Amino acid sequence: MDYITLAFLLAIVGLALIFIELFVPSGGLIAILCMVAFIASVWCAYRGWWRESPGYFWSFTGGLVMIVPAFIFGLFRILETTQLGDRILLSAPRSEDVTPYQAEQERLSALIGQRGQALGMLNPGGLVRVGDQRLHAFTEGLVIDPEEWVEIVEVRGTRVVVRRAGDPAALLDERRVAAEPRPADELLNSADPSPPTQLDFELPQG
Repeated sequence: MDYITLAFLLAIVGLALIFIELFVPSGGLIAILCMVAFIASVWCAYRGWWRESPGYFWSFTGGLVMIVPAFIFGLFRILETTQLGDRILLSAPRSEDVTPYQAEQERLSALIGQRGQALGMLNPGGLVRVGDQRLHAFTEGLVIDPEEWVEIVEVRGTRVVVRRAGDPAALLDERRVAAEPRPADELLNSADPSPPTQLDFELPQG
């Protein structure tokens, strides 16, 4: 067997060892054999072409340098689209896998600041009603009686954290009263009834 044929065979063996390395854990031994195969392939190409046709040697070496990375890249791209590749390559976990209740947390986070009523005693956990939704909630150490108004302040897991809040109707009445114009006589009565302070001064005598 001449050196040129051996150079091609060793290059093919090197590519095959790259493929095997993905399936057989060898602690780097197969990778070392792969490097030896490629180096031996270049050496055989040198012995076969250098004296008579150096251009063929450089073409073979340059082609090998381009083929190896392209082969590795293409191999990984193919494995990414197959079930076998999913078992070999460790893909990054999806956000749904890391946080299974992410969609529920996002829905509950949109309710922060809204008010509802406790359906039972919260001591510290229980159910609250916000609009037409029944939510699992808990307080931070405070006991809240049934039908008492609460406000959502935080989301933890799939439950909401609530605190005691005033009756929205009562708060609305207080704001309406504060916004109403005060009568003129009330404004006069609220003014300071004390007379203005008199200033003592003397006119200059001419």
